[in-house]
Amino acid sequence: MVFKTEKIADYELGLLYRDRAFQKVLAPGVYRFLPGRAEIEVVKLDLRALPVRDAALAALYLTHPQVVEAHFLVADMGDGDLGIVTADGKLAGLVAPRSVAFYAKALRQVKLEVVDAATAFELPERLVGPLARLGAKDLVAVVEVVSDHVGLLYLDGVLQKQLKPGRYAFVKALHRVDVASFDLRLQTLEVTGQELLTKDRVGLRANLTAVFRIVDPLKAVALTSDLKDFLYKELQFALRQVIGTRTLEQVLGDKLGINQAIEALVLPKLGDAGLAVPSVGVKDIILPGDVRELMNRVIEAEKTAQANVIKRREETAATRSLLNTAKLMEDNPILLRLKELEALEKVSEKFGNVVVTNGVEGVLQDLVRIRPKGA
Repeated sequence: MVFKTEKIADYELGLLYRDRAFQKVLAPGVYRFLPGRAEIEVVKLDLRALPVRDAALAALYLTHPQVVEAHFLVADMGDGDLGIVTADGKLAGLVAPRSVAFYAKALRQVKLEVVDAATAFELPERLVGPLARLGAKDLVAVVEVVSDHVGLLYLDGVLQKQLKPGRYAFVKALHRVDVASFDLRLQTLEVTGQELLTKDRVGLRANLTAVFRIVDPLKAVALTSDLKDFLYKELQFALRQVIGTRTLEQVLGDKLGINQAIEALVLPKLGDAGLAVPSVGVKDIILPGDVRELMNRVIEAEKTAQANVIKRREETAATRSLLNTAKLMEDNPILLRLKELEALEKVSEKFGNVVVTNGVEGVLQDLVRIRPKGA
């Protein structure tokens, strides 16, 4: 007579069925069954798996739940429950709402923690790291708010709270979880290529630069959905308003006043939006080619006129100096004679030979004479 032999390993558990009806649980070991008219079947369950997945085990839980619970930790979750299973103190898995999972008790010390997923949407900090490694993205959202940032948590589209830098884990099995992150550091926004008209109808192009930072994210999201677009539009409108109330001469001559006027217009609105703007200013003002050429001609004419005024002033000063010198020579014969000798020296430098017919007296008296003879 040939016996039917079944071997159950140390890491296995056997389910004995006779004529498809459950009989008992088989512990690890060797079993022999006499052949007969009854159909013998042994289902072997691998207890190493976390969780143990087998259709026979799930069916047995429906018909003999007390048998299954004697050998397995049964995580039978309700509609609003999330199961957190640990094995030997380590996170082993998550059990979704309205599902059942089986964890063998024989090989490990397993524990089950049930979280009310409908209300307790944030999981303890101790689970954040293990959940990030587990990667159960369909049940839990693990988010990170980096340094110098702040996060806003939304649950099913409703703002819940503000998050400081760090890592968080939220239950998303029953809810939609979103986290919006905001950079709190200084940022720069460029408003470039703005075509503008001055008060005297002169067209020009201007570029504006603003340095800003977010100081109140709650105000920011309450006022606008696109913070940078809102800031860009406000700066653009303020630039147009300020340039449009000034002539070209005022625009080119008072950039500081333009910057201050723009700040006065935008700072109250940006403060209501949770923004701080430490500095804002016009970086470039670009004139069209014909206007630039005209301005160059005006500047050239102004500089030429200034040069002529300076030249006339210097000529007048030189003439006045000559007049004063002449008056001094008129009253002082010795000074007059010295001037005549200076003139003689300069004349002598320009000629190689000077011929005189009257001796030294002719040189001193007739060659160079400032005062008329006999005066």
